[in-house]
Amino acid sequence: MQKFRDYLYRDENRIKTFISQIEEIRDIEVSSSHETNSNIQAGGNLGIAKGESSIGDRVIHNIQKDNNQTEIIIEWASNKKNAINYLNEVLNESQKEDLIVLTGKCTIPEMSENIEMFNTVAQNTALFSMINISQEQKKYLGFIKESNSIPLLLENDSDYLFSMNVDKNKLLIPIDDFYDNIGEEIHIIGRIEKIYNCEEEIEIYDLSKEVFKLNRMIRRKLPKDKLEGALIKESGPLVKILPIIIYK
Repeated sequence: MQKFRDYLYRDENRIKTFISQIEEIRDIEVSSSHETNSNIQAGGNLGIAKGESSIGDRVIHNIQKDNNQTEIIIEWASNKKNAINYLNEVLNESQKEDLIVLTGKCTIPEMSENIEMFNTVAQNTALFSMINISQEQKKYLGFIKESNSIPLLLENDSDYLFSMNVDKNKLLIPIDDFYDNIGEEIHIIGRIEKIYNCEEEIEIYDLSKEVFKLNRMIRRKLPKDKLEGALIKESGPLVKILPIIIYK
């Protein structure tokens, strides 16, 4: 029976870049027609097409569909020759920048859950004005709403914790709907950025950079203990992932 996917996140630019580098699929042009007029008077196959199709007195230009490109990458990555279809094996540094296919439950680090609470409050002007804190503190919390990055963790049956930052601008569903998937099983296709085969604490998110947008010059002027408190860390073994596609 046909299985249908729900796409949650897609990095369209990277998908197009990857397709352009994969010899066996880079020359495939996937297109489809779109027409709002229900009175269609044309026949033909629904398949890979190029150019124009005449429907009645109208000429429709075939357009490339991002969803089809996504499907191409998913199918290509499902082949073990092309990507790591992860099954709890030990990863090594030579696999850095390889594509990896993961399945597991996603969570948000505890500190970032607090940030999202402040983020929600900061965007609600009426509610924000009711908080019993100083104006200076409100200004500080107000910066949080500027962050476009969500730190995510993926847990499965392996010894590794998989860490990634999700760009809110690349979500395919409303942010609240995305958070409804926290704790649920999801699938991720991503690129391995870094592998930590150790049990030490590893920085996965820097609030000073991602939320408060402090540049290097400003960060150098801040006390070290303040900067340390802005870091979200998790114990290894850990793998940092650049997410490309997230779906259910």
